[in-house]
Amino acid sequence: MYKVPLNVAIAAIVVTIFYGPGWGELSRTVPAWFEEHTPAPLLKAVQGEADALYWNATIWTADPNRPWAEAIAVKDKQILKAGTFATTSKLAGAQTLEVDLKGAFVAPGFIDSHVHFIQGGLQLLRLDFTGVKDRAGFQRVVSRGAENKREGEWILGGGWDHELWGGELPDMRWIDDVAPESPVWLTRLDGHMGLANRLALEKAGIDGDTPDPEGGAIVRSPDGAPTGLLKDSAIYLLSPVTPPPSLQDKREALKRACRHANKNGITGVHDFGNFGPGSTTEEVWADLEDVYLPAAAVGDMTVRVYAFTPLETHERLAQKIKEKGKKLSPWLHIGGVKAFADGSLGSSTALFHETYADDPTNYGLAVAPEDWLLRNVVAADAAKLQVAVHAIGDAANDRVLRAYRQARATNGLRDHRHRIEHAQHLSPEAPDLFQKYRVTASMQPHHLIDDAGYVEKRLGTERASKSSYLFKTLLGKGVPLILGSDWTVTPLDALDGIHAATHRTPRGASAETRPWLPEQRLSAEEAMIGYTSAAARASFWEDEVGSLEVGKLADFVVLDRNPLEAFDELPRVLQTFVGGTRVYVAD
Repeated sequence: MYKVPLNVAIAAIVVTIFYGPGWGELSRTVPAWFEEHTPAPLLKAVQGEADALYWNATIWTADPNRPWAEAIAVKDKQILKAGTFATTSKLAGAQTLEVDLKGAFVAPGFIDSHVHFIQGGLQLLRLDFTGVKDRAGFQRVVSRGAENKREGEWILGGGWDHELWGGELPDMRWIDDVAPESPVWLTRLDGHMGLANRLALEKAGIDGDTPDPEGGAIVRSPDGAPTGLLKDSAIYLLSPVTPPPSLQDKREALKRACRHANKNGITGVHDFGNFGPGSTTEEVWADLEDVYLPAAAVGDMTVRVYAFTPLETHERLAQKIKEKGKKLSPWLHIGGVKAFADGSLGSSTALFHETYADDPTNYGLAVAPEDWLLRNVVAADAAKLQVAVHAIGDAANDRVLRAYRQARATNGLRDHRHRIEHAQHLSPEAPDLFQKYRVTASMQPHHLIDDAGYVEKRLGTERASKSSYLFKTLLGKGVPLILGSDWTVTPLDALDGIHAATHRTPRGASAETRPWLPEQRLSAEEAMIGYTSAAARASFWEDEVGSLEVGKLADFVVLDRNPLEAFDELPRVLQTFVGGTRVYVAD
């Protein structure tokens, strides 16, 4: 522990008395004397002449002790200093690269706390149904995909949302009318439902006699025949016949995903892999061993990845960590294990205590039995692993909270930073239980924009208004709140997520558009923290990234405007730096 010098303490008190506690704007122009006499953070030191000096910028450091700076000095991939130009420029030497940022805004590189990274890279080359608003538009996309396909060659894609055309669920005829000679599989944007055509169902042997698997459903017409829609674990029925991407396809997809992330100012991700409905445990493990590890070893990555594997692999993962450690390279860290407690709201498979308002016999789906979930969460916690569980509905969230309670009762309090992914709809007591059991809420702001058009139809106005996307409630109770996209479900765009979290209305909405639960809006700074320092702490990266402090890695993004002042228009990413190396520059 260091002690703050008396003169610094007096200066801070005087500033607070005259300007109030919210003096962040003033602190940008604090005299160099004040900076020089403030103790340095207790981080590993880097010394010597700077390799590069970035100046003439408004720099938000995400360090609550020194939130603002005018310049950054970088050496050996790390922050040598962030402060006023007068003090930071003293570290420049004859060989220092000096970069005038011309008044731009600088922030720590964004960390997206929930992605499916390799799958996202693959999806960039598949059929994209994002924004399609009617059957005709849907069929136009399918037709384009079929143009250069040989007879019998698979067509894959995703991103459709039936709520955009009024809620009518598509069926196999939507595909067969325009592409009858190819097997086709198209996932809904949430990944919890997909549409197959007749030929795809035939290849998988799915017909009217095929039973629904546990945790899934084959959607059927009144006569019992499959419509082509498969929900949650029913997607596994198609997996054996759907062509998997090659190893080379996946390696190229990783490079493509890194470029796409860097373009959007993202320098780190928490990757939940290609596991969930339709994937296999071995496929996820192979991505770690055969895609990530080789890429990290040869320097083919420009995004830091915190990788999760399925909960049922907890023994295998614990052994891997024992042999190799959690940090496999500067680019690849082993995160923990993940499971699913339910499906999604859009697919009407999220698990609730009460039935759906628009489907009075449906409570949703428990993707995993509660006793299995509890047993494996306790075992993974005992193995010193972080656990993350997907939960959308209030009943699913309560199940996961019970599992974390049992882990704590069985194994004692540990700093494993367990998480609930999505945490979209909560029972009245859930926010207090998040706080009590120190559970991180990993939420995706753009999901609320997608759901806002139909959540009241699904849940009814009263339930929706009390339980949905309780950002501010959770944060106010001291619950760690981290933000992400769930790419490919929504765009890999942190700035878009920040806009959604602060506005709770779609981009481009008129001034008359009422925000959905406006009292749950975050401030721009709270949302930025959710994509930077809070996200870093959730992945045990807080000593390396997430803020622009001495000794931390020089991961930062340069924007054309200050998102903390106004967010009516999205800032534009001008440059992205990872470890002090520029990995993206705008045209």
